[in-house]
Amino acid sequence: MATSKNQPNKISNSTKSVDQSVNSNFESFACLWLDQNVNSTQDNIQTQKELRQVINHLRTFDNIDECEKYIRKITKEKVVLIVSGSLGRQIVPQLHDLSQFSACYVFCQDQKANEQLGATYLFYSLL
Repeated sequence: MATSKNQPNKISNSTKSVDQSVNSNFESFACLWLDQNVNSTQDNIQTQKELRQVINHLRTFDNIDECEKYIRKITKEKVVLIVSGSLGRQIVPQLHDLSQFSACYVFCQDQKANEQLGATYLFYSLL
């Protein structure tokens, strides 16, 4: 009977380990993607799959406030942000001076609308 009591605990402990490792970042940076349609278009979902093949920690956001709160909580990693043009114009001015904010890449077809941010913030790049 003692053996059967230990097995459920083992399973529970191993499940906790798996859950913790899914949320753990093993890299020195966190790659975040902020876009209102990040999880709603087939193209974005496919791009996420491709990024996850080379990046351990990719986190997606479709809400600017949730993304900003998450970035402000990060203390040990550098943040690389992929963002749509319209959301980038809103969030970058709020976060550009944070020490954990390392780079920002704008994923947008309208480059002219985003050139001003690129000129203002050195770590900002258009894709």
